[in-house]
Amino acid sequence: MADAERQDGRTTDRPMASAQVQSAAQPVSGRAARATWWPEALAFVIVLSAAIAIAAWMFAEYYRAPDLLWRVFYHDRNSHYSFGLDLALAMRHLDPAWFFSELEKAKVWPPFHGLVLSLVLLIGGIDYRLGIVPSLIGWVATIAFVWLIARRLFADRIDGLFAAAIATILTAASPTFRLISADVMLEGLGAGLSAAALWAYLRASAAPDSAARWRLLAVILTALFFHKGNYWGLLVAPIAIAFASEHWRATVRVARTIGRVRVGTAIAALLRQPLLILAALVVALVAFIYARGPTAIELFGKSLSLYPPENLTTLAYALVFLWWTLLWWRHKEAIDAALGVPGRAMLYWHVSPIAISFLLPHRLSRFLWFVGPANNPDPNAGLWQGARFYWQVFADGFHTMPWLAIPVMALAVIGAFGLPRLTPGARAVFLFALLAWAGVVIHPQHQGRFMSTWVFAVWICSGVGAGLILGWMRNLLSPWVRGVLAVAAAASLLVVNLGHPMPEAAYTYAIHTKTGPSDLNLVRPYLPELDGTREVAVFTTFGGSKLFAWVIREHCRCNRIVDDLIPANLGSREEVRRVMTERIAQSTADIIVTIDSPTSHYQLPSVGWVYSRMAGILDAMAEQTRFARAATYDLPDEQAQATIWRRR
Repeated sequence: MADAERQDGRTTDRPMASAQVQSAAQPVSGRAARATWWPEALAFVIVLSAAIAIAAWMFAEYYRAPDLLWRVFYHDRNSHYSFGLDLALAMRHLDPAWFFSELEKAKVWPPFHGLVLSLVLLIGGIDYRLGIVPSLIGWVATIAFVWLIARRLFADRIDGLFAAAIATILTAASPTFRLISADVMLEGLGAGLSAAALWAYLRASAAPDSAARWRLLAVILTALFFHKGNYWGLLVAPIAIAFASEHWRATVRVARTIGRVRVGTAIAALLRQPLLILAALVVALVAFIYARGPTAIELFGKSLSLYPPENLTTLAYALVFLWWTLLWWRHKEAIDAALGVPGRAMLYWHVSPIAISFLLPHRLSRFLWFVGPANNPDPNAGLWQGARFYWQVFADGFHTMPWLAIPVMALAVIGAFGLPRLTPGARAVFLFALLAWAGVVIHPQHQGRFMSTWVFAVWICSGVGAGLILGWMRNLLSPWVRGVLAVAAAASLLVVNLGHPMPEAAYTYAIHTKTGPSDLNLVRPYLPELDGTREVAVFTTFGGSKLFAWVIREHCRCNRIVDDLIPANLGSREEVRRVMTERIAQSTADIIVTIDSPTSHYQLPSVGWVYSRMAGILDAMAEQTRFARAATYDLPDEQAQATIWRRR
């Protein structure tokens, strides 16, 4: 529901046309306040209840045949579920060493989703059928906050409720968004956190002196960062730009202050800081090592590799962090005063937790790699191709019918032109939609699912456009007639979106395979053979996946070590045989499982996972003498054969 408030008569830097802008809600009291409040609350409760009911239906559909979700062997869902399962099992066994060792591994994908999933599994039981619950929570949260955001952008109740209805219907009806939110993926919860952060920013903008509101925004942004860094980056940038532009006088003052600093004086001051000098030297060393390539030094008779220089990157950062900490300690009061209420909340509840996390080994370098252009295994061509691709995804995948994308975008443009008529903070929503769209187009890797965490902002903008059109009729129609018109338009949109089968494009963009056997059949037939073992190694002729680890550990409800370090990026069958011979000789596994699938539809040529090379695994097993063949299982769905090898 829309929070009714204004800025208590304070002036702001945000220019407004006073004739056009009404207060988000004038203070009222007693009976009038209750009369204003309860319809809003009722509308929100109805929306939330509907979202929960739809999510329950989505869960029931998955629960009815859960194995069919697990069809793509290399899919990220295996890694996401495996991580959450391990955390849940560690907590269930009261094993802090296991728990924190798993938590420490969460470098590329931060731990928030896994922690939420682990709590779900602790409460509901260790069961992969509960794996989609965090995503469904995110889907429901997205629906709820889309309603709250769109409603909050209008002072007029009828216009705001209409805008909220249009935005919410578009969000809830989206096929690709619904599919990816019924999966063990990060997008559903990421969208929910992003929407929550936008709503929190709007609330804080309406009461800029409320420390509690800015802290709430900071905490949600922190959770989003520890959920996935690029989702966070797509949202933080537009919020920062919106805040700076809405407080433009303060922004200009800061810019002028910085502009008056002489470069020579600044450099001289920095040169008097030993910690910064040391950090600069380490950064130079890191740059040199990256430019040179693999580098090693001899230390006490042993070769020590310095490449990649991730620990040195952390060291350079730690020196800068220590310098800042000492500076803050000496000038805390002045820094707090300069930052103001919003800045203090961000520093202590958002920036500091993230900054501290980068002190852990490899965190900073992995974060920079993951959000940067280097993380691009499948480069795509050009900006124009990217723009065309994402428009096609938006039209064909995120709407029940492609033609809906055109009026949706037209309404969003109308909403953008009506920004001066909206409540404080509104430009953050439009900037988020614009910059996030530009960001995914610019990024060299293009995937349809990349739209999932921010496309709701486009639908909010569309709802705003619809609300503005309704508002322009204020002088022509009575409130009652406008209300009837709004209900009719929203109902028409709902009817248009009902009854349509899921578009084929939605399955493609959500990476949700409709046909084929479940990959769980690659593991289940021989699970009893693994009972009582401490460590298992699994090697296949079509590569590696966390599928084996999570299925095996869920079966035993224990910390059974599953080694799935499959050779990668090797040029020939002989190289694979040689590497595997060394690994088998050093293996501490009780059982090795090999899966031979000459005609597998799974292969990744980009990393050398093709049968002509990976058959070297079978050659190595045939030559070794440490493990004896114990049993063989046919896996007809994959036209494969699993062999159990027990250590002699």
